[in-house]
Amino acid sequence: MLTRWILIPLIGALIGWLTNAVAIRMLFRPQRPVKIFFWTLQGVIPRRQAEIAANIAGVVDKDLLPLKEVLAYLNTPAVARSFTDTVAEVARRRLVERLPYFIPQGLKEVAGRAIEETLHREMPPAMQELLEELGRNPGTFSIGEIIEAKFNKLNLNQIEKVVVEVAGRELRYIEWLGGLLGFLIGLVQAALASWR
Repeated sequence: MLTRWILIPLIGALIGWLTNAVAIRMLFRPQRPVKIFFWTLQGVIPRRQAEIAANIAGVVDKDLLPLKEVLAYLNTPAVARSFTDTVAEVARRRLVERLPYFIPQGLKEVAGRAIEETLHREMPPAMQELLEELGRNPGTFSIGEIIEAKFNKLNLNQIEKVVVEVAGRELRYIEWLGGLLGFLIGLVQAALASWR
């Protein structure tokens, strides 16, 4: 009788944990379709990678990073100033580095400062014009499309690694929850078996 109260819940816990562990692994495996009699077995993610990528892209474009919000963020004075400062500094430095050695250093510095001042003057209106153009033609730029293309280029091992890095702890909780539920169901079964 005591064996039943211990053995049945332990077997239930093992079955619950094992079932969830296998189900999680089957999200990714098998990577290639395997034919078993009348069934074709393949992991959900490998079978639907392109569809998953398209869905992620849609969520990013519609809910997470809509183009209007991205443009509004980019159209702030702080972002414009930071972008302009960075571009102007890099352009000045590259110009000074690439001018021929026979040009005096003082002249190189004057040319560098001139290009930097010109970029500080011209970049904000150019950036404003670019943002307005993107706003008028939202189909020309999509963060979701970039993410979709990147996701489709990942091989299945990379996708599995990303998912495990992001949700590894939650996946382990699901496995252990299966064990706990199996144990509880086993206790109920043991109680019902002893009640007869």
